[in-house]
Amino acid sequence: MATDNKATWQNMQSKLLAMGRVTNAVIGEPKQAMESGLVAVIPRGGRIEETTLRSPREIHLVTLRRYVNMLEEPSEDIDFEMDAWRADILEDIFGDFELGGTIAYALPTQFEWNYGYQTVESTMYRLLDLTVAYRIDDRATFTP
Repeated sequence: MATDNKATWQNMQSKLLAMGRVTNAVIGEPKQAMESGLVAVIPRGGRIEETTLRSPREIHLVTLRRYVNMLEEPSEDIDFEMDAWRADILEDIFGDFELGGTIAYALPTQFEWNYGYQTVESTMYRLLDLTVAYRIDDRATFTP
């Protein structure tokens, strides 16, 4: 069995853009000049949690990283907005959002978030990393 993460990551990218509150969504670490409100879908890792008679049951992890320029508004407002965005993502991913590809379901008990700071090209950004874990459907088939 092969997994189709490409379809899942592109589906996440489209959903992030459609939700609003972001200026752009990219897959992987951004390679061009940073813009405030950018979100990156970053593959993080995975593991085999168990096996069935048919195949291994994979768990995949991605980080949704949001960048906000610290100079645009008071830092307090940035943190409030980041937390509201985190809540929206949580509600969508574990609500009715379809991850697509060969995904069986998202794993809410492995959802994590971390705040941080990063300087890019002499501009400080506030970061919010959301870790999203999902299980691959071990009955799915994928042909490239």
